[in-house]
Amino acid sequence: MKRAFLGEFEEVVLLTVAVLDESAYGVTITQEIEQKTGRSVGFSTVHTTL
Repeated sequence: MKRAFLGEFEEVVLLTVAVLDESAYGVTITQEIEQKTGRSVGFSTVHTTL
């Protein structure tokens, strides 16, 4: 059986969801990732990852 591993971005999204808790919506996740990492992140990328 093949094992699936998370990529770096998927891990960042999941950790951000955990940090934001009840405030974890697509837009807030996107904003938090951009603020903390300094990387430009598209909302659609976060939405697809979720």
